[in-house]
Amino acid sequence: MRPSLRNNLVVALGALVSAVAIAQGISSYQLCSSGMSALLDLRLEQVATRMRNGYAESIPATPVRGSQPSRDIVITIRKQNAEVPFRSTEPSLPLPEDAPAGFTSEQVNGERWRIYTLREPKTLIQVAQRSSVRDELERETAVKTLWPTLVLLPLVLGAVLLIVHVSLRKVNQLGNEVQGIDVSQLKLLPVSRVPVELLPFVDSINRMIGRLAQSIETERKFIADAAHELRTPLTALQLQADNLQPHIAPGNQERFRELRGGITRSGELVAQLLRLARADAPLPGGTIEPADVAAIVVDAVSSVLPLAAARGIDIGAEEMVTGKVTAIGADVAVAVRNLVTNAVRYTPDGGTIDLRMHTEDNAVWVEVTDTGPGISEELLPRVFDRFFRANLEVEGTGLGLSIVKAITAKYGGQAVIRNRNDGKSGIVAAVSFPLARSAVQA
Repeated sequence: MRPSLRNNLVVALGALVSAVAIAQGISSYQLCSSGMSALLDLRLEQVATRMRNGYAESIPATPVRGSQPSRDIVITIRKQNAEVPFRSTEPSLPLPEDAPAGFTSEQVNGERWRIYTLREPKTLIQVAQRSSVRDELERETAVKTLWPTLVLLPLVLGAVLLIVHVSLRKVNQLGNEVQGIDVSQLKLLPVSRVPVELLPFVDSINRMIGRLAQSIETERKFIADAAHELRTPLTALQLQADNLQPHIAPGNQERFRELRGGITRSGELVAQLLRLARADAPLPGGTIEPADVAAIVVDAVSSVLPLAAARGIDIGAEEMVTGKVTAIGADVAVAVRNLVTNAVRYTPDGGTIDLRMHTEDNAVWVEVTDTGPGISEELLPRVFDRFFRANLEVEGTGLGLSIVKAITAKYGGQAVIRNRNDGKSGIVAAVSFPLARSAVQA
Protein backbone atom coordinates (compact mmCIF):
# COMPACT_ATOMS: atom_id res chain seq x y z
CA MET A 1 0.00 0.00 0.00
CA ARG A 2 1.40 3.38 -1.00
CA PRO A 3 2.07 5.89 1.78
CA SER A 4 -0.43 8.73 2.01
CA LEU A 5 0.61 12.22 3.06
CA ARG A 6 -2.95 12.94 4.12
CA ASN A 7 -3.19 9.82 6.27
CA ASN A 8 0.24 10.45 7.78
CA LEU A 9 -0.71 14.01 8.74
CA VAL A 10 -4.06 12.93 10.16
CA VAL A 11 -2.48 10.12 12.18
CA ALA A 12 0.39 12.29 13.44
CA LEU A 13 -1.80 15.24 14.41
CA GLY A 14 -4.45 12.92 15.84
CA ALA A 15 -1.85 11.15 17.96
CA LEU A 16 -0.44 14.49 19.15
CA VAL A 17 -3.87 15.84 20.05
CA SER A 18 -4.80 12.59 21.79
CA ALA A 19 -1.54 12.59 23.77
CA VAL A 20 -2.10 16.19 24.85
CA ALA A 21 -5.71 15.40 25.76
CA ILE A 22 -4.67 12.37 27.81
CA ALA A 23 -1.95 14.36 29.59
CA GLN A 24 -4.43 17.18 30.24
CA GLY A 25 -7.00 14.70 31.55
CA ILE A 26 -4.53 13.05 33.91
CA SER A 27 -3.31 16.43 35.12
CA SER A 28 -6.87 17.70 35.63
CA TYR A 29 -7.80 14.51 37.45
CA GLN A 30 -4.85 14.74 39.80
CA LEU A 31 -5.28 18.47 40.44
CA CYS A 32 -8.98 18.06 41.12
CA SER A 33 -8.33 15.10 43.39
CA SER A 34 -5.69 17.03 45.34
CA GLY A 35 -7.94 20.08 45.54
CA MET A 36 -10.86 18.01 46.78
CA SER A 37 -8.66 16.39 49.42
CA ALA A 38 -7.49 19.79 50.61
CA LEU A 39 -11.11 21.01 50.68
CA LEU A 40 -12.19 18.04 52.79
CA ASP A 41 -9.25 18.65 55.15
CA LEU A 42 -10.29 22.29 55.45
CA ARG A 43 -13.79 21.13 56.31
CA LEU A 44 -12.43 18.93 59.15
CA GLU A 45 -10.34 21.82 60.45
CA GLN A 46 -13.27 24.26 60.35
CA VAL A 47 -15.53 21.82 62.22
CA ALA A 48 -12.88 21.37 64.92
CA THR A 49 -12.49 25.14 65.25
CA ARG A 50 -16.23 25.59 65.66
CA MET A 51 -16.28 22.90 68.36
CA ARG A 52 -13.65 24.87 70.24
CA ASN A 53 -15.74 28.05 69.99
CA GLY A 54 -18.69 26.64 71.93
CA TYR A 55 -20.53 24.42 69.49
CA ALA A 56 -19.60 21.25 71.42
CA GLU A 57 -22.69 21.59 73.58
CA SER A 58 -24.87 21.02 70.49
CA ILE A 59 -23.74 17.40 70.29
CA PRO A 60 -26.01 15.02 72.26
CA ALA A 61 -24.42 13.75 75.46
CA THR A 62 -25.61 10.17 74.82
CA PRO A 63 -26.14 9.66 71.09
CA VAL A 64 -27.49 6.34 69.84
CA ARG A 65 -24.70 4.04 68.77
CA GLY A 66 -24.60 3.43 65.02
CA SER A 67 -27.17 6.13 64.29
CA GLN A 68 -24.74 8.30 62.31
CA PRO A 69 -24.59 7.79 58.50
CA SER A 70 -21.33 6.26 57.31
CA ARG A 71 -20.55 9.22 55.05
CA ASP A 72 -20.75 11.80 57.85
CA ILE A 73 -17.75 13.02 59.80
CA VAL A 74 -17.21 11.87 63.38
CA ILE A 75 -16.59 14.37 66.19
CA THR A 76 -15.05 13.39 69.52
CA ILE A 77 -14.34 15.83 72.37
CA ARG A 78 -12.42 14.79 75.45
CA LYS A 79 -11.77 16.62 78.71
CA GLN A 80 -8.46 16.41 80.51
CA ASN A 81 -8.05 13.24 82.66
CA ALA A 82 -11.51 11.96 81.64
CA GLU A 83 -11.83 8.29 80.80
CA VAL A 84 -14.80 8.66 78.46
CA PRO A 85 -15.38 11.31 75.77
CA PHE A 86 -17.17 14.46 76.84
CA ARG A 87 -19.08 14.50 73.58
CA SER A 88 -18.98 12.13 70.59
CA THR A 89 -21.18 11.62 67.54
CA GLU A 90 -20.06 7.98 67.43
CA PRO A 91 -18.98 6.70 70.90
CA SER A 92 -18.14 3.26 69.47
CA LEU A 93 -15.26 4.73 67.45
CA PRO A 94 -12.14 4.96 69.67
CA LEU A 95 -10.11 7.69 68.01
CA PRO A 96 -6.46 7.61 69.18
CA GLU A 97 -5.94 10.11 72.00
CA ASP A 98 -2.21 10.24 71.40
CA ALA A 99 -2.58 11.45 67.82
CA PRO A 100 -0.39 14.49 67.12
CA ALA A 101 -1.97 17.85 66.50
CA GLY A 102 -3.00 18.43 62.89
CA PHE A 103 -3.88 15.90 60.22
CA THR A 104 -3.09 12.22 60.42
CA SER A 105 -4.33 9.02 58.79
CA GLU A 106 -4.98 6.17 61.22
CA GLN A 107 -6.41 2.64 61.13
CA VAL A 108 -9.40 2.46 63.49
CA ASN A 109 -11.76 -0.51 63.82
CA GLY A 110 -10.37 -2.00 60.63
CA GLU A 111 -10.95 1.15 58.54
CA ARG A 112 -8.70 3.93 57.38
CA TRP A 113 -9.63 7.35 58.82
CA ARG A 114 -8.48 10.86 58.15
CA ILE A 115 -8.25 12.61 61.53
CA TYR A 116 -7.75 16.25 62.46
CA THR A 117 -6.64 16.74 66.07
CA LEU A 118 -6.94 20.06 67.87
CA ARG A 119 -5.29 20.14 71.29
CA GLU A 120 -6.33 22.74 73.87
CA PRO A 121 -4.96 23.05 77.44
CA LYS A 122 -7.91 21.14 78.90
CA THR A 123 -9.70 19.83 75.81
CA LEU A 124 -8.92 17.43 73.00
CA ILE A 125 -11.02 17.85 69.86
CA GLN A 126 -10.81 15.28 67.07
CA VAL A 127 -12.74 15.34 63.79
CA ALA A 128 -12.47 12.25 61.56
CA GLN A 129 -13.76 11.06 58.21
CA ARG A 130 -13.53 7.67 56.54
CA SER A 131 -10.77 7.56 53.90
CA SER A 132 -13.01 5.45 51.65
CA VAL A 133 -15.65 8.18 51.69
CA ARG A 134 -13.02 10.80 50.95
CA ASP A 135 -11.66 8.72 48.07
CA GLU A 136 -15.13 8.29 46.62
CA LEU A 137 -15.85 12.02 46.84
CA GLU A 138 -12.49 12.86 45.28
CA ARG A 139 -13.03 10.33 42.49
CA GLU A 140 -16.56 11.52 41.69
CA THR A 141 -15.48 15.13 41.56
CA ALA A 142 -12.30 14.45 39.56
CA VAL A 143 -14.12 12.30 36.98
CA LYS A 144 -16.41 15.23 36.22
CA THR A 145 -13.40 17.22 35.06
CA LEU A 146 -12.73 14.59 32.34
CA TRP A 147 -16.05 15.10 30.56
CA PRO A 148 -14.97 18.27 28.69
CA THR A 149 -11.89 16.43 27.42
CA LEU A 150 -13.90 13.38 26.39
CA VAL A 151 -16.40 15.59 24.53
CA LEU A 152 -13.86 17.92 22.91
CA LEU A 153 -11.38 15.23 21.81
CA PRO A 154 -13.60 13.80 19.00
CA LEU A 155 -14.45 17.35 17.90
CA VAL A 156 -10.78 18.31 17.77
CA LEU A 157 -9.91 15.12 15.86
CA GLY A 158 -12.69 15.91 13.38
CA ALA A 159 -11.34 19.45 13.05
CA VAL A 160 -7.86 18.03 12.37
CA LEU A 161 -9.28 15.80 9.64
CA LEU A 162 -11.15 18.73 8.08
CA ILE A 163 -8.14 21.06 8.26
CA VAL A 164 -5.85 18.49 6.65
CA HIS A 165 -8.43 17.83 3.94
CA VAL A 166 -8.83 21.55 3.19
CA SER A 167 -5.07 22.15 3.32
CA LEU A 168 -4.40 19.36 0.82
CA ARG A 169 -7.24 20.36 -1.49
CA LYS A 170 -4.81 22.42 -3.58
CA VAL A 171 -2.58 19.38 -3.92
CA ASN A 172 -5.53 17.35 -5.18
CA GLN A 173 -6.43 20.10 -7.64
CA LEU A 174 -2.87 20.16 -8.94
CA GLY A 175 -2.94 16.37 -9.23
CA ASN A 176 -6.13 16.51 -11.30
CA GLU A 177 -4.61 19.16 -13.56
CA VAL A 178 -1.46 17.10 -14.01
CA GLN A 179 -3.58 14.07 -14.96
CA GLY A 180 -5.25 16.18 -17.64
CA ILE A 181 -1.93 16.98 -19.30
CA ASP A 182 -1.13 14.97 -22.41
CA VAL A 183 0.80 15.40 -25.61
CA SER A 184 -1.97 17.42 -27.22
CA GLN A 185 -2.49 19.71 -24.22
CA LEU A 186 0.83 20.59 -22.65
CA LYS A 187 -0.31 23.54 -20.57
CA LEU A 188 1.60 24.87 -17.58
CA LEU A 189 0.20 24.44 -14.09
CA PRO A 190 -1.12 27.65 -12.50
CA VAL A 191 1.08 29.09 -9.77
CA SER A 192 -1.40 31.61 -8.38
CA ARG A 193 -2.55 30.84 -4.83
CA VAL A 194 -0.20 27.87 -4.67
CA PRO A 195 1.22 27.34 -1.14
CA VAL A 196 4.84 28.33 -0.71
CA GLU A 197 5.79 24.75 0.17
CA LEU A 198 4.39 23.48 -3.15
CA LEU A 199 5.76 26.26 -5.35
CA PRO A 200 9.18 24.62 -6.02
CA PHE A 201 7.42 21.38 -6.94
CA VAL A 202 5.01 23.16 -9.31
CA ASP A 203 7.85 25.16 -10.87
CA SER A 204 9.78 21.94 -11.49
CA ILE A 205 6.76 20.36 -13.20
CA ASN A 206 6.26 23.48 -15.34
CA ARG A 207 9.90 23.44 -16.43
CA MET A 208 9.58 19.76 -17.28
CA ILE A 209 6.41 20.46 -19.28
CA GLY A 210 8.23 23.22 -21.13
CA ARG A 211 11.11 20.92 -22.04
CA LEU A 212 8.68 18.18 -23.06
CA ALA A 213 6.69 20.58 -25.22
CA GLN A 214 9.85 21.80 -26.89
CA SER A 215 10.99 18.22 -27.53
CA ILE A 216 7.61 17.21 -28.95
CA GLU A 217 7.47 20.30 -31.13
CA THR A 218 10.94 19.54 -32.45
CA GLU A 219 9.90 15.98 -33.23
CA ARG A 220 6.70 17.16 -34.90
CA LYS A 221 8.57 19.66 -37.06
CA PHE A 222 11.10 17.00 -38.01
CA ILE A 223 8.32 14.60 -39.06
CA ALA A 224 6.52 17.34 -41.00
CA ASP A 225 9.70 18.54 -42.70
CA ALA A 226 10.80 15.02 -43.53
CA ALA A 227 7.37 14.19 -44.94
CA HIS A 228 7.36 17.35 -47.03
CA GLU A 229 10.82 16.60 -48.35
CA LEU A 230 9.83 13.04 -49.21
CA ARG A 231 6.68 14.04 -51.09
CA THR A 232 8.58 15.63 -53.96
CA PRO A 233 10.83 12.67 -54.82
CA LEU A 234 7.97 10.22 -54.34
CA THR A 235 5.75 12.26 -56.67
CA ALA A 236 8.56 12.36 -59.19
CA LEU A 237 9.00 8.59 -58.91
CA GLN A 238 5.26 8.13 -59.44
CA LEU A 239 5.35 10.27 -62.59
CA GLN A 240 8.43 8.52 -63.89
CA ALA A 241 6.82 5.16 -63.26
CA ASP A 242 3.68 6.26 -65.13
CA ASN A 243 5.82 7.43 -68.05
CA LEU A 244 7.88 4.25 -68.00
CA GLN A 245 4.94 1.83 -67.95
CA PRO A 246 4.38 1.69 -71.77
CA HIS A 247 8.02 0.79 -72.28
CA ILE A 248 8.06 -2.13 -69.82
CA ALA A 249 8.31 -5.54 -71.42
CA PRO A 250 5.21 -7.72 -70.92
CA GLY A 251 7.22 -10.19 -68.89
CA ASN A 252 8.19 -7.49 -66.39
CA GLN A 253 4.74 -5.96 -65.95
CA GLU A 254 4.10 -7.90 -62.71
CA ARG A 255 7.30 -6.66 -61.12
CA PHE A 256 6.57 -3.18 -62.36
CA ARG A 257 3.14 -3.25 -60.70
CA GLU A 258 4.81 -4.26 -57.42
CA LEU A 259 7.19 -1.33 -57.82
CA ARG A 260 4.32 1.08 -58.38
CA GLY A 261 2.50 -0.40 -55.40
CA GLY A 262 5.52 0.21 -53.20
CA ILE A 263 5.75 3.79 -54.42
CA THR A 264 2.02 4.28 -53.74
CA ARG A 265 2.30 2.86 -50.23
CA SER A 266 5.26 5.11 -49.52
CA GLY A 267 3.25 8.09 -50.70
CA GLU A 268 0.37 7.07 -48.43
CA LEU A 269 2.77 6.73 -45.48
CA VAL A 270 4.18 10.19 -46.13
CA ALA A 271 0.66 11.62 -46.34
CA GLN A 272 -0.25 9.95 -43.05
CA LEU A 273 2.88 11.32 -41.42
CA LEU A 274 1.89 14.81 -42.53
CA ARG A 275 -1.61 14.32 -41.10
CA LEU A 276 -0.12 13.05 -37.84
CA ALA A 277 2.15 16.08 -37.60
CA ARG A 278 -0.85 18.37 -38.14
CA ALA A 279 -2.87 16.42 -35.55
CA ASP A 280 -0.06 16.79 -32.98
CA ALA A 281 0.29 20.51 -33.68
CA PRO A 282 -1.18 22.79 -30.99
CA LEU A 283 -4.42 24.60 -31.67
CA PRO A 284 -4.07 27.96 -33.37
CA GLY A 285 -4.92 31.06 -31.41
CA GLY A 286 -8.22 32.80 -31.84
CA THR A 287 -11.80 31.59 -32.11
CA ILE A 288 -12.48 28.21 -33.73
CA GLU A 289 -15.31 28.20 -36.25
CA PRO A 290 -17.81 25.47 -35.23
CA ALA A 291 -17.96 22.51 -37.62
CA ASP A 292 -21.11 20.75 -38.81
CA VAL A 293 -20.51 17.07 -38.04
CA ALA A 294 -23.47 15.78 -40.07
CA ALA A 295 -22.13 17.32 -43.28
CA ILE A 296 -18.66 15.93 -42.54
CA VAL A 297 -20.06 12.43 -42.03
CA VAL A 298 -21.91 12.64 -45.36
CA ASP A 299 -18.72 13.73 -47.15
CA ALA A 300 -16.72 10.91 -45.52
CA VAL A 301 -19.25 8.31 -46.66
CA SER A 302 -19.30 9.80 -50.17
CA SER A 303 -15.53 9.53 -50.46
CA VAL A 304 -15.54 5.77 -49.85
CA LEU A 305 -18.78 4.86 -51.61
CA PRO A 306 -17.14 3.89 -54.92
CA LEU A 307 -14.74 1.46 -53.20
CA ALA A 308 -17.52 0.09 -50.98
CA ALA A 309 -19.87 -0.37 -53.95
CA ALA A 310 -17.17 -2.20 -55.91
CA ARG A 311 -16.86 -4.71 -53.06
CA GLY A 312 -20.57 -4.99 -52.39
CA ILE A 313 -20.36 -3.34 -48.95
CA ASP A 314 -23.56 -1.68 -47.80
CA ILE A 315 -22.99 1.62 -45.98
CA GLY A 316 -25.96 3.08 -44.14
CA ALA A 317 -26.78 5.61 -41.45
CA GLU A 318 -28.97 4.50 -38.56
CA GLU A 319 -29.28 7.88 -36.90
CA MET A 320 -28.09 11.37 -37.77
CA VAL A 321 -28.26 14.47 -35.61
CA THR A 322 -27.68 18.11 -36.36
CA GLY A 323 -24.98 19.60 -34.24
CA LYS A 324 -21.91 21.77 -34.49
CA VAL A 325 -18.77 21.07 -32.50
CA THR A 326 -15.93 23.24 -31.30
CA ALA A 327 -13.28 21.88 -33.65
CA ILE A 328 -11.70 22.66 -36.99
CA GLY A 329 -13.76 21.02 -39.72
CA ALA A 330 -10.72 19.63 -41.54
CA ASP A 331 -9.55 17.81 -38.40
CA VAL A 332 -13.01 16.35 -37.74
CA ALA A 333 -13.16 15.23 -41.38
CA VAL A 334 -9.81 13.45 -41.10
CA ALA A 335 -10.88 11.63 -37.94
CA VAL A 336 -14.26 10.50 -39.32
CA ARG A 337 -12.79 9.60 -42.73
CA ASN A 338 -10.11 7.46 -41.10
CA LEU A 339 -12.74 5.50 -39.15
CA VAL A 340 -14.89 4.95 -42.24
CA THR A 341 -11.87 4.01 -44.36
CA ASN A 342 -10.70 1.52 -41.73
CA ALA A 343 -14.18 0.00 -41.63
CA VAL A 344 -14.20 -0.43 -45.42
CA ARG A 345 -10.69 -1.86 -45.38
CA TYR A 346 -11.43 -4.52 -42.74
CA THR A 347 -15.01 -5.39 -43.74
CA PRO A 348 -15.20 -8.42 -46.06
CA ASP A 349 -16.94 -8.21 -49.44
CA GLY A 350 -20.70 -8.11 -49.06
CA GLY A 351 -20.53 -6.84 -45.49
CA THR A 352 -22.29 -3.86 -43.92
CA ILE A 353 -21.15 -0.66 -42.25
CA ASP A 354 -23.53 1.38 -40.11
CA LEU A 355 -22.99 4.95 -38.98
CA ARG A 356 -24.75 6.48 -36.01
CA MET A 357 -24.61 9.91 -34.45
CA HIS A 358 -25.88 10.98 -31.06
CA THR A 359 -25.27 13.63 -28.42
CA GLU A 360 -24.22 12.77 -24.88
CA ASP A 361 -22.71 14.87 -22.07
CA ASN A 362 -22.47 17.99 -24.26
CA ALA A 363 -20.58 16.10 -26.97
CA VAL A 364 -21.41 14.74 -30.42
CA TRP A 365 -20.53 11.08 -30.92
CA VAL A 366 -19.98 9.43 -34.30
CA GLU A 367 -20.03 5.62 -34.24
CA VAL A 368 -18.92 3.40 -37.11
CA THR A 369 -19.94 -0.27 -36.78
CA ASP A 370 -18.65 -2.88 -39.25
CA THR A 371 -19.00 -6.61 -39.78
CA GLY A 372 -15.27 -7.32 -39.96
CA PRO A 373 -13.32 -9.95 -38.01
CA GLY A 374 -12.98 -7.78 -34.90
CA ILE A 375 -9.86 -7.44 -32.75
CA SER A 376 -8.66 -9.78 -30.05
CA GLU A 377 -9.23 -8.36 -26.57
CA GLU A 378 -5.53 -8.39 -25.65
CA LEU A 379 -4.73 -6.17 -28.65
CA LEU A 380 -7.47 -3.59 -28.06
CA PRO A 381 -5.37 -1.44 -25.66
CA ARG A 382 -2.74 -1.03 -28.40
CA VAL A 383 -4.93 -0.04 -31.35
CA PHE A 384 -4.10 3.66 -30.93
CA ASP A 385 -0.33 3.07 -30.80
CA ARG A 386 1.58 4.49 -33.72
CA PHE A 387 2.51 2.01 -36.47
CA PHE A 388 0.56 -0.75 -34.71
CA ARG A 389 -1.50 -2.99 -36.98
CA ALA A 390 -3.84 -5.57 -35.51
CA ASN A 391 -4.21 -7.43 -38.82
CA LEU A 392 -1.02 -7.66 -40.87
CA GLU A 393 -2.87 -9.21 -43.81
CA VAL A 394 -4.62 -5.92 -44.57
CA GLU A 395 -2.52 -3.14 -46.04
CA GLY A 396 -2.12 -0.01 -43.96
CA THR A 397 0.38 2.31 -42.31
CA GLY A 398 -0.69 1.79 -38.70
CA LEU A 399 -1.14 5.55 -38.26
CA GLY A 400 -4.83 6.05 -39.00
CA LEU A 401 -6.14 5.44 -35.47
CA SER A 402 -3.17 7.30 -33.96
CA ILE A 403 -4.21 10.34 -35.97
CA VAL A 404 -7.80 9.93 -34.78
CA LYS A 405 -6.66 9.74 -31.14
CA ALA A 406 -4.42 12.81 -31.49
CA ILE A 407 -7.19 14.88 -33.11
CA THR A 408 -9.86 14.03 -30.53
CA ALA A 409 -7.48 14.59 -27.62
CA LYS A 410 -6.53 18.00 -28.99
CA TYR A 411 -10.14 19.19 -28.73
CA GLY A 412 -10.96 17.43 -25.46
CA GLY A 413 -12.91 14.64 -27.14
CA GLN A 414 -12.55 10.87 -26.99
CA ALA A 415 -11.73 7.99 -29.31
CA VAL A 416 -12.99 4.50 -28.44
CA ILE A 417 -12.56 1.12 -30.14
CA ARG A 418 -14.42 -1.95 -28.91
CA ASN A 419 -15.71 -5.24 -30.26
CA ARG A 420 -19.39 -5.60 -30.97
CA ASN A 421 -21.46 -7.11 -28.16
CA ASP A 422 -24.60 -7.95 -30.12
CA GLY A 423 -23.52 -11.46 -31.08
CA LYS A 424 -21.98 -10.41 -34.40
CA SER A 425 -18.33 -10.06 -35.33
CA GLY A 426 -16.88 -6.65 -36.00
CA ILE A 427 -15.86 -3.55 -34.10
CA VAL A 428 -17.47 -0.28 -33.04
CA ALA A 429 -15.20 2.72 -33.58
CA ALA A 430 -16.43 5.97 -32.05
CA VAL A 431 -15.18 9.53 -31.72
CA SER A 432 -16.60 12.47 -29.82
CA PHE A 433 -16.13 16.23 -30.06
CA PRO A 434 -17.48 18.85 -27.63
CA LEU A 435 -20.59 20.66 -28.72
CA ALA A 436 -20.21 24.30 -29.65
CA ARG A 437 -21.30 26.69 -26.91
CA SER A 438 -24.33 27.90 -28.87
CA ALA A 439 -25.49 24.28 -29.29
CA VAL A 440 -25.01 23.56 -25.59
CA GLN A 441 -27.06 26.63 -24.63
CA ALA A 442 -29.78 25.58 -27.07
